[in-house]
Amino acid sequence: MRGTIRLITSAADRQISKSDWIKQWINSQKNVIMAQKVLGVNYMDNIMDIDLYKEFSFIEHNLKNRLIERDKGIAIFQGKIPVLLSAPHSSEQTREGKIKSSESRTASIVQYIHEKEACFGAFKTMNFNDDANYDKESYYKNELIKLIQDNKLKLLYDLHIMAPEREHCVDIGTGLGRNILFRNDLLEILRNNFNFYSVDRVKVDYMFDALYENTVSSTISKKCGIPCFQIEINWNLLDEKSPDNKLTPIIKVICKSMHEALEIL
Repeated sequence: MRGTIRLITSAADRQISKSDWIKQWINSQKNVIMAQKVLGVNYMDNIMDIDLYKEFSFIEHNLKNRLIERDKGIAIFQGKIPVLLSAPHSSEQTREGKIKSSESRTASIVQYIHEKEACFGAFKTMNFNDDANYDKESYYKNELIKLIQDNKLKLLYDLHIMAPEREHCVDIGTGLGRNILFRNDLLEILRNNFNFYSVDRVKVDYMFDALYENTVSSTISKKCGIPCFQIEINWNLLDEKSPDNKLTPIIKVICKSMHEALEIL
């Protein structure tokens, strides 16, 4: 049965407390070394990035259990600022009868940024035997439309992960400008912030232009009349085992961009 899960993200709602998790994390030299490898930085000089990674790891640890075992449907996070982060492929999806693997780390990014920046968030927690970014009829998209209209949201970032063999790092899909209502100023904010945080090889409407009418960003833009970006991130930038990992810069780009965008929306 399809259902929307409206989650309360307090520490008491999780499998372990945040304080216990952080104690375990700090006491584990293995994780400090891993964080240094992931971030490519010195621990003492970049304590804020280490803290970000700790918090993110805590969220992801519990979110994996939630995606696998507990919740059914769509996770909706109520926010205070009128921006929606979406992860429609956070669970497996079915496209033309074939199962496609999940992009579960996008859900972790959505929940982390929601908790830190008080934006709205949404991601799938189960496969409805459809693909919300491909099929015309989509329960997920209908829930997003309702959320946006009920809360008068102004901007959507729809997050995806592309294969690591792609040569570029990020593909910003705008539907050739249509999905973002031809707001090139909002596009420049994203591009400038990727550059600011040293994320290179950023393309616009290159391979994933979101021009297809049934994509989340195309549908939401038409139905709700707000700028919608599809942001495809190369897995190498999110994989802690990759030397090209830039998880924390990616998170910072999204946070900085949505606040700057709201200043001109």
